Parts: sequence; C-alpha cells; structure tokens
Amino acid sequence: MMPYLPSFFFSGGRLEPWVTSPSLSPVQGAPRTRERSVESLTDRANCQGPSGTKNHCLPRGDLSSMVRPLSRQLAMVDKFKGFFLVLLVVLLSAVFALQFGGGQAEGCAAGGSTYLARVYDQTLSRGDFEAAYSVANFGRLPEETQRSMGLPQLVLDGLIDRTLLAREARKVGFDVSQDEVMARFVNEGIILLSLGVGAPPMLPQGEIPVSFKDKEGAFNKDLAERYIQNGLRRSVGEFADAQVDEYLAARMRELIASTVNVSDAEVWDDYVRENDSAKIKYIRFAPGYYLAQKPPTSKAALDAWIAENEARLDAEYEINKYRYTDLDKQVRARHILVKAGSYASEEQRAQALKRAQALQKRAAQGEDFEKLASANSEDQVTAKKGGDIGFLRKGTMPESFDASLFGMEVDQISEVVETPYGFHIIKAVAIREGDVPIDEAKEELAEGLYREDWLQARARDAATSTLAAWRANQDDDAIAKKLATASEKGGESALTPTLEETVDFGRADTPIAGISTSSLLDAVFSLTDGEAFPTAPVKLGREWLVFRLIDRQRPDKEAFNDSVRASTREVLQTLKKREMVDLYIQQLRTRAIADKALRVNPLQTPDGRS
Repeated sequence: MMPYLPSFFFSGGRLEPWVTSPSLSPVQGAPRTRERSVESLTDRANCQGPSGTKNHCLPRGDLSSMVRPLSRQLAMVDKFKGFFLVLLVVLLSAVFALQFGGGQAEGCAAGGSTYLARVYDQTLSRGDFEAAYSVANFGRLPEETQRSMGLPQLVLDGLIDRTLLAREARKVGFDVSQDEVMARFVNEGIILLSLGVGAPPMLPQGEIPVSFKDKEGAFNKDLAERYIQNGLRRSVGEFADAQVDEYLAARMRELIASTVNVSDAEVWDDYVRENDSAKIKYIRFAPGYYLAQKPPTSKAALDAWIAENEARLDAEYEINKYRYTDLDKQVRARHILVKAGSYASEEQRAQALKRAQALQKRAAQGEDFEKLASANSEDQVTAKKGGDIGFLRKGTMPESFDASLFGMEVDQISEVVETPYGFHIIKAVAIREGDVPIDEAKEELAEGLYREDWLQARARDAATSTLAAWRANQDDDAIAKKLATASEKGGESALTPTLEETVDFGRADTPIAGISTSSLLDAVFSLTDGEAFPTAPVKLGREWLVFRLIDRQRPDKEAFNDSVRASTREVLQTLKKREMVDLYIQQLRTRAIADKALRVNPLQTPDGRS
C-alpha cells in the first residue's frame, strides 16, 4: 500500500487550496479516499466538520493550539473534481516513490524493521527510536552525557508511553488525521515528542519547534522532505503516523490532567512549604568515632545481650545463613602490621623488619597478642579490635600471608611475613570448613550486633549529654570548646563531633549533605515559638544529631495575596497534573505487562546509546 503523501508536497512549496489524500481513520480503521479543501480542514479543527462529531476534533483548552486555521474559508467545489484530484495524487505518489526509492521512503535505511518494543499489536522499530532521538537532537551531546542522563531509555520509554496513551485515546473516541498534524507541521513548524516518565523538564519534549522557510519566509517543501527522509530517516507517511500518535497521546494526557483539582488548603500548605525557612547550628555523633573504645567483652555480658535479643538474632541468622554453610576452609586471624611499603627505603625496611622481629619474639613467648596488636600494629582499623581480621578465605590476603596462615594450627604464632604492605606477625585464632554449627554462627553474629548496639548507645549518650549542657548554658562557644577538648583526648578524625552551621533551608531542602534529613526537618519545623532545642537527639541513619535553632522565617499571611495565591495554585496544579499523568501511564504499563502485551528489547548501539 502506498504511504500517505500530503498533496502539498507536490505543489512547488505552496499550500494549494485543495489537499487530497488517501487517509485511514484511527478509530474506525477504514481506509477511504476523499477530497479535502483548506476549508474542510479548518472546519475539522474547529469541530464543525462534515462528521459533526466531537471525537474527530483535536484537543481543546490548553491543547487547542495544536491545530489552527490554515487560511480563510474557500468555496466548495464540484464533487466531480475530487475524482481527478485523487487520480493526480496517485500518479504523483508513484513518481515520488520512484524518485526517492522505496526502501528509503519506508525508512529502511535506518533499520526501520528492527524490533525494539512491541505494545499490544503495534511494533516500535529501531527506526522509530532513531527518529525520535534525532527530533530531540540528543545525538549531538557527548556519548558519556547521553549514557549518564539515560537519554536512550527516556526516548524508548517515551515511544512506549505514547503508544499506550494513543491506544487509550482511540478507545474513548478521539481521532486525529494525518492531514491535521501535517498542517500544523507545515504552517507552524511544530513536532510533538514524548519522553519517558521522570524526564527532567529541561530536556526537549512536548512541542519541538522546527523551521522550513526559505529566504522569503515561505514554506520550503524540499527542506521539509530532506529533514524527514534524511534527518529522521522516515518516510512522510511514517512521520505523519508517529505525529498522529503524539497528538492522541497529548489529548489523553490533557484528559487525565483535567481531573486534577487543587484545594485552598493545598495552596496554603504549598505556600508554607516554600516560604518557611530555618537555620541551625548542629553537632553529629557517629558510632564509628568510638571504635577505639571497647564494650564489655565478658561472656556474661554477651550472653545477657543474646537473651534480650533472641528474635533479632534469629532473623539475622536467616539473612546470613549462606555465610555459614558449605564453606571452603576459612581461618580467623589476628595480625600485627609494621608498615614498609614500596615507598620505604632500604634503611626504613631494615628498621621495620627489626621491629617486627622483636614483636614476633614477644608474641611467641606468650605475651597477650591482642594487647600487643592494639598497642603496636600500624593497621589502624584492626588495631582497634586487637588485630582481629575475622575469618579469611584463601585469596583474600596477599599470597605470602595466605601461605603462612593456611599452614598454621589454632593459636599458632607465625614467623615474620613480608607482604607489599610491610611485615606481619599472624596468629591463627580459629579454623572452620563445611557447615558451621548454628550456635557458633549465632554467637559470631551476636558479637557484631552487640558491638554495634554498644557503639550506637555510646554515640546516643554523648549526644544526650551534649544537648543537656548546651540547653543549660545556651553558649555555642563553650560547647565548641568542650568538643575540642574531647577530640584532643580521643584523637581527631573525619567523624570527630564538631559544631557546624547550615545555610537557610526550607521544608523541602536537604540541610546536611550526604545523609537523609527528613527526621531533622520534622524536628526543626515542629519547634514552637520560643523553642530552640529539640527535646532529644535526632537519629539520622546510624548517627545522632543535636541542634540549636538560630533563625526562623515563617510564612507571611499578609503577603499571601491574590496574585501569590494564583501563582502558587498554578505551579501546584502543574505538578499535580504531571504526577497524575505519570501515575496513569504507570498503570497502563502495569496492565500491559499483566496482559503480556508489552515486550521490550535492550537498546544496544555503537554510538553510546545503549
């Protein structure tokens, strides 16, 4: 079947009074050939066409600009003229196909038949994808940018969403003809483009302006043809079909969005959210800061913790059961490291070796290995735990370390072992293989959880005492000095509690980067007039935080005038409409998946769009 070819593409770059084309009703699916004048197109755009039905209209309201009158109304012509015009179009279409080549006209050069997705009975080809990608002009961006922003997926999702929405639009009776969409393309230079749900607003989508005017400002059909066939690698018919779906999808979006209402209370709440701001001084207490401090390690203390946390321990074991079944040989080790990496000179290496040999001798003579490691190991992480590395599989540590460790018996002390990190003295603490007994596995898990809880409690207690002192003296300098004194005793690190200050922030902001602050926002903005401190430390993830409110700017009711109210309502309506449409599209996708009517192949292209 010959693709649809608007007759104005054969009129020397001028829109003739008559537009004659074979057409296909998207709703009825019945092909028919009929004569159309500019007058008849205008009538259809204004819902006054011969059909007399509204479902043949383009979107009204906010979308009413999708089609505008092409010219003043012209007189009707004799019905016999239609026959000759149809015959002329058929002949010219054949000449056009011969001139430009059948394959290219159908978009095959772009891989038009390559399958990317199938939505119910409609197939989306690679050619469809490439055309949409070209409309958005994403190919001009650096490949890394295309990948990092997920542009290929947004374009493919947009095609799928468009197809689903257009299908629903046809179900409810909406209809848009090829003539109508091509009329706007010619007269206004507008192409519609859908991107997937969640596409950033700054990306090109919706109405995309293009221009095909010559120096005199007249429409240039040659430029338009080259853009569609060479730029988009589509035939005119394929381009028109895609735009019909875009316009139907837009009409469906408008229909869904029209159900959105925004109440006065919502408008006020949004105004408050945008105009209520605060500034605080705060101190963070991280459990990791207290790693150097050791919880009570007696068996009685651990057994008491296990008795109080049986359900939690059982759940933890179920999650980690795989770590304790069908194991290759593992050895639990402690070590003492004397650093001498590749940067060390021969003299430095000799000194490090001499020190390591002295420590090995003390360990071999029975001195407490855990205390030796805590006092002398230069591995700062494991030194805090008495040199404990935990259970190791072969291949985890350097080869020389493994060779020594996996040849040792329990409680054996190694000779000095050299690795790229320096010199090690190793002690084998335990060996396991196969399935670890449940009680043993739970005890190991309990040790970790018990230590975690103790560190959490230590951070919480420090935050609580600091908040009480701060509330009592109301003196920021005194608190900062107290923290500095404590850090001198405990040592400074990235986790050292310090007094910090935020910039002004609102209810929807993130006052402290890097952590979730929703509970902090709740605590700050729930303070009543005259209050500056929370009643208790605020838990943020694994950390605890205390703060003092130093500034609060509340919404001004007098400034909430009609103009502000209207602009706030407009913004809120826009956001709610977008959310409503996105939710509707998600529901359509869910239904299509349940119907087994949505199949998507992965995008793989050599130019970064993968």
